[in-house]
Amino acid sequence: MKITLHIFLIFLSLQIFGQNYVEYQSIINRIDEDVINKKYYLAIERLDSLYENFDFIYSRHCFKAVQICCVSQDTINAKKWLEKSFIQGVPIWMIRTNDLTKNVFKYSTTQNTIEQYESLRTIYNNSINHDLRNKIDSLFEIDQQYTRKVNDGFILLRHTYHGLRWLKNNKNQFEILNEIIDKYGFPGERLIGLPKIIDDSVQFVKHFNYYGPFLGETNTYIMLIHYYSNPRAEINDKLLENVKLGNLPPYQYGALNDFMARWGKKKYGDFKYYNVWHKDPDNSNEVEIDRRRNSIGLNSYEKQKRNNSIWDERRKNNTVNSEIILQ
Repeated sequence: MKITLHIFLIFLSLQIFGQNYVEYQSIINRIDEDVINKKYYLAIERLDSLYENFDFIYSRHCFKAVQICCVSQDTINAKKWLEKSFIQGVPIWMIRTNDLTKNVFKYSTTQNTIEQYESLRTIYNNSINHDLRNKIDSLFEIDQQYTRKVNDGFILLRHTYHGLRWLKNNKNQFEILNEIIDKYGFPGERLIGLPKIIDDSVQFVKHFNYYGPFLGETNTYIMLIHYYSNPRAEINDKLLENVKLGNLPPYQYGALNDFMARWGKKKYGDFKYYNVWHKDPDNSNEVEIDRRRNSIGLNSYEKQKRNNSIWDERRKNNTVNSEIILQ
């Protein structure tokens, strides 16, 4: 009997990869290639393997799945992924506003899911740590106050008085964040959900229309970017473990290491580029960088550049909300 791709992918995930989110990201990369090549049936098969084998699916990928189902007019899977989107915190206004996903409101298969939005939203709210969410938001607000002084304060004080206070705050907040990571895991989307601002369509819709359906949690990531903008000791072992657990997206891990590589000193570690944020100035290292990227689930550097160029072109042409999002 011929084994379908769907069954094979599920078997492969169960037997080899389990809940390893490095492989999860690798599957997302392959889905991007399917989308670019308009092989939507293959993309849906791969999405099924994620749905069946991973407890947590990032909201961005749930939204992407709804888009793929709408483009391919797969109303059955559209229902499944719409429900999953709501459970992962995607607000209904985003579904209604995007040029692709708004089609689910026409499908008979999705009407019951739409009616259950509030109850599905409750499942999402019950799945996240609200106390930790509030703690991270408070820390980030402080971070932004100091950062604005460095960026926009009186020019003679930016890199003296304000700069020193910013550095001190970065260190203080890192100590708090490091303790949180040890106790709970990396406080990203899986643990604390999505930023509260995305629930307010009035505030967020301009950002949505310009950048497209960007869904993710970045507060801790940005605070660590600020911390690693100066020579610091790394915590890569615990960060990498959180990548594997699905708490920390691979691109955030790669970008943090780019900052360590650019601003770090050898006494703090042997830092390596991933070419996510900063690029290694030595082009001869690109093969090794791709190996490094692959080890955490990222696609190749060339494919990252291609996807970034596609996104830039869509933004230029105001089509970010009428195309399937890429990684």
